[in-house]
Amino acid sequence: MVEDPAAIEIKYGQGAKPGDGGLLMAQKVLKLIASIRGVPQFVDLASPPTHQTKYSIEEAVAKMIQSMSMSKTARAVLNNLARNPYAGGLCIDGEDGGTGAAYNVSMDKMGHPIASNIRECYLDLVKQGKQNELPLIAAGGVGKKGNLAANAAALIMLGASAVAIGKYIMQASADCFGDEYNRCNLCNTGLCPRGITTQDPKLYRRLDSDKVAERVVEVFKAADVELRKIFGAYGKEYGTAHRHVRWTEH
Repeated sequence: MVEDPAAIEIKYGQGAKPGDGGLLMAQKVLKLIASIRGVPQFVDLASPPTHQTKYSIEEAVAKMIQSMSMSKTARAVLNNLARNPYAGGLCIDGEDGGTGAAYNVSMDKMGHPIASNIRECYLDLVKQGKQNELPLIAAGGVGKKGNLAANAAALIMLGASAVAIGKYIMQASADCFGDEYNRCNLCNTGLCPRGITTQDPKLYRRLDSDKVAERVVEVFKAADVELRKIFGAYGKEYGTAHRHVRWTEH
């Protein structure tokens, strides 16, 4: 966009997602979903991001132009949030993240290196004396090779207040077939063989939600034990009141 944009598209909708929004693919909009959402079957349902400060097309265009000239790192966003007394925190979603509801351009072409951005943002907060006021949440590819606790500990040491995980939980708790080496790649088709990312009753009945819930608890208990061991070796007491890992549902 900064180099040579051919066009700019601005979407207005329900404003349900962060980042560049999400998409419920047409093949997932079956009869039940269509009736709930009040739309025809088999149409794409876009969920553009919420922009509460945009009240006109002119203002939207002005904000887009401003965004194009901003810093390419998360620090530009951070410095705006740091001046807002009501800001609840900054979630930096790394370039390794992504879900079955993401556009291909988001998966392939967008994102920040999570480790360097977390560190830069934390050091910026330290300079302003606000490191304990504005939480930094690290996300995107955390635990993608099965080393959840080690990844979380590293990001916390770099300055993250919390770590968010998505795909790891799906793989570890819901028996998702996909992984970083042999991906199933059916999330966006509505044909998920495990019944996770589908609205087809023949498929989603395969998912035992009670068992998944039990496994989610087990995963977090195991991660908690590993984190205590890691921080214990440094003479630090790990506690959920200070740093924590959370699951973000995609």
